[in-house]
This record gives sequence, structure tokens and C-alpha cells, in this order.
Amino acid sequence: MCFLSQLHAKRLLAPFVQELPLVMTVRCVAFVTVMLWIELCLPRQRCKSCGFTFSFDYGLGLVRSSTASFRREITNRCHGRSIADVAREYGLPYTTVERWFYTYAPDQLVEETAKHICVDEFALRKGHNYATSVLNAETGRILAIVPHRDQAAIEAVLKKVTGQIRTVISDFAPAMAGAIQAVYPAAIHVLDRFHLIQFFTDAQQRRRRYLGEAKKHHKSRFIDRCLARKPEQLTAEERDFVQEWHLEDNHTKHIYQALNHIRYVLKATTMTQAKKRLKDWLKRYQFHTCSVVAKIAKTVLAREEAMINTIYLPFSNGIMEGTNNKIKLIKRRGFGYQNDAHLFLRLRLETGH
Repeated sequence: MCFLSQLHAKRLLAPFVQELPLVMTVRCVAFVTVMLWIELCLPRQRCKSCGFTFSFDYGLGLVRSSTASFRREITNRCHGRSIADVAREYGLPYTTVERWFYTYAPDQLVEETAKHICVDEFALRKGHNYATSVLNAETGRILAIVPHRDQAAIEAVLKKVTGQIRTVISDFAPAMAGAIQAVYPAAIHVLDRFHLIQFFTDAQQRRRRYLGEAKKHHKSRFIDRCLARKPEQLTAEERDFVQEWHLEDNHTKHIYQALNHIRYVLKATTMTQAKKRLKDWLKRYQFHTCSVVAKIAKTVLAREEAMINTIYLPFSNGIMEGTNNKIKLIKRRGFGYQNDAHLFLRLRLETGH
């Protein structure tokens, strides 16, 4: 039955319906000890557009059934909205709409094959419980989700993906590299540039406490912004501030130089150019006096092949990071989820384009 037909079942006859005879016997309790049975002629209507029939009970609440088409339409209305909001709009019990949604929503999941995928973790409860998801890098749709973030969980979620996987994009976690190598040994592994830059910006924020004079005159957010941005994006006054901070702390200077050098490496367009620039960067910073920079260089050296793929291939994990932000919004809109399976279902329905 179409959605409009179900809505008009609660109102008067509409011009697009056809009235059919129907006699329904209802029970009316007039007194405590007396039971009275009354026969009412309820109009039975047929929708001319979809062919389904329904009854109009004059608002007495005698007809308490719903059609499958109506329940599916209510389920569709829940996409992008909270169940409580839909229940209030149509005057339905929350538990009823919730039951309909989790009954019919799994049938609306789209199973698709992928060639390029992104894999990342997100927090179910930050600092306590995490889950791992795989996303189609071309459509942005989440293909599979499993709880936990260890290597066994990552391998399990990767095995759920169908298609000839050519490229896998992930962060620098060792469990990610091990799972990708175990499940897709022939696939190209690409690392996320965002996490690489984040290594340097986090190190700069930790060194900020040694900038005593800078913190006397500037806010911490301003210092972090100036040290994280490219020199050409700063004003002349901001560049002077950065030079003063470098004179105050040498480690801040080394981290800043290594960050801008790796940005130059990431601009390479060919494999030969990428190999040469990365080799020069590693040669300069692998045994650097600044321990933080040397540690980052060793991390990159351990994944040198994947890092070369990251430099010259046009793939990134940006679409996955945007999806993680959307996951946070969905959890906030639902005021949290006690059932992880319900959350995973909602995430798969509301991602992709």
C-alpha cells in the first residue's frame, strides 16, 4: 500500500480512493457489569494508484494494523533522521517505529564490489571500545564493520569485502600492515598522508611547553597554527614569530624543517622522483640529533615501499576521515547506541553517495 493511502486512512475519504462496503462489530463497555456490542459500517477504501485497500474508522482507533508498504515507507523516512523524530511526526509509538526500522532496514543495504578500499578504526566508546570499518574509496560507502581493532579483527573485516582489490589505504598501525599483507598480498598498500603530517604536528605541540617567551605573548592555538602551516601561507609578521621561536628551542626548529621537507617529498609526481626525494629525506633525518624526528624517520623507513606508493599515487584516506566525522554525528544524534549491531546498520545505510 502506498504511503499516501495509509495517511488518508486516518482522515476522510480522498478523491483518489474507491469506497467498498464493510461491516465491523466492535465492543463498547457502557457500565461496569454491562457489555454492549455495536455494529458500525466502516468505509473500506481502495487506492487507485497502488491497488491496496484500507479502512477508515472515524478516528476511534478500531483499526490498529498497518501494511508492509506503510512500514517500509516509515523506515525510509528514518534515513538521516532519528527514530524519535519520525515517531513524533506521524504520531506513532517510538518502540513501534524502532521495531519496523530494524526489521526492514537490513533489506535496504546495498552490496557492492570494490577495487580501492580504505580501512580505519573508530571509537564506540573513546578510550574503551573500538571498531574497524572498510570503506569503498570510490563511492564512500561502508562495506563492512566489525568490533575491535586488533589484527584478527582487521583481517576479519577485510575478508568480508568482495571484488578484485587493487589498492588498500590505511594508517601507519603495524596491525593494519600485517592484516593487509595476510589478506591481500598482491594489493598496493598506500599510507595516509594525514597521519604522517600529524606525527610532526603532535611533536610540535609537545615541544610547545619549552617556548616560555612565546607563551607569554601568544596563545597556544596561535603557536600551533603558525608551526603547522606552510611558510608561504604565513604573513610576514607570523614568519618573524616562527624564527624567534626557532631561536628559543632548537628541537622545534628541527621538527619544523623536517615537516616542510616531507611536504616537498610528497609533491613528487613519478615513482623515480618519489624514490629519490624519500631517500634523501631518510638519509638526512634517520640519525638526526632530534630524537622525535629520528623516530618518525625510522617509522617511515619500516614502510618505505608503502610510503613510495603514497607519494606518487593519487589515493588518500581523506574520505575515510570524513566518514569518521559523520559517524560521530550519527552517534551524537542517537544519544549513543547500546546495541553495536544497530549502530553498524545505521552507519552502512547512511554513508556513501
